[in-house]
Amino acid sequence: MAKFYFDDDADLSALEGSLVGIIGYGNQGRSQALNLRDSGITPLIGNLDDAYAEQARKDGFDPRPIPEVAGRANAVFLLIPDEVQPQVYRDMIHAHLKPGNLLCFAHGYNIQFGFIEPPAFVDVVMIAPRMLGRGVREAFVKGVGFPSLIAVQQDYSQKALARTLALSKGIGSTRMGVLMSSFEEETVIDLLGEHQPALYALRAEYEALVEAGYSPEAILLDLYASGESAVWAQAAADLGSFDRMKLASHTAQFGHLVWAQRQFDPERTRERLRTMIQDIKSGIFTREWTEEQRTGLVRLQQVWAQNRAHPMMEAEERLYRILGRRRIPAKKTVR
Repeated sequence: MAKFYFDDDADLSALEGSLVGIIGYGNQGRSQALNLRDSGITPLIGNLDDAYAEQARKDGFDPRPIPEVAGRANAVFLLIPDEVQPQVYRDMIHAHLKPGNLLCFAHGYNIQFGFIEPPAFVDVVMIAPRMLGRGVREAFVKGVGFPSLIAVQQDYSQKALARTLALSKGIGSTRMGVLMSSFEEETVIDLLGEHQPALYALRAEYEALVEAGYSPEAILLDLYASGESAVWAQAAADLGSFDRMKLASHTAQFGHLVWAQRQFDPERTRERLRTMIQDIKSGIFTREWTEEQRTGLVRLQQVWAQNRAHPMMEAEERLYRILGRRRIPAKKTVR
């Protein structure tokens, strides 16, 4: 069974005499920096001089150039987007690393596929919150914490696990528990979740109901626009994916648990998932995503344009204006 670690397993003294650096004050960076500071570890923020740096100043930090932070910090969180990490690492971080430094990633992608190759004289670890950045902060403030996957890829100091657990405690994750994993495991599981066609299945459901003669507004409210799906997702987190069905009516239970099986082919689904996992592990997805970045995200922008032009998005825009979730531009006065 995989091993969990909690607050009692982590000791902040493992970071004694260390300066922690946060590279990137965005989605995860801001929340983790604030949590560390509230835990008594004030990090040094490394960021370009942009809106994120301005936010850091408003939060009471003194953001510095990334190379400076990389040179001063003993433990460095690399919390910038995956696609820019390799270049930032090569240009601003690599040359400043010293023996015994620790590099911490929030996602295994760039290490797993070799886009970043740290020197042998540093610890390479991962603390991957299973939570959006906003949730990382909110869970800390509430005192409940949030789960993370952790991993030690390279243990130069022979203290990498202790340091990782201390950093996990500093950001508040050991309150709920951190699970020992690996860069490969976290990467494959995370990417597989992102490759599921759930958005297109949702849209197909919308299209079928419109075709059957029902109003777009009623369909959208039922599918997701009411916010019920968020409550339902939270119920899964609190109770479990199937046990949450106990909160539903017997009619809903019969529909979800019995009737839905008529439309589900488990073996065909598993075979599709096996192929998707293999495409991740073999590097097929990585090569295509790298080429997409090299060519300027052309396909991604094309698909965005196609999706925005879909009637479902037009109906959503109308509905969200009615619900007050979109600002209606003021009418121009004709003189």
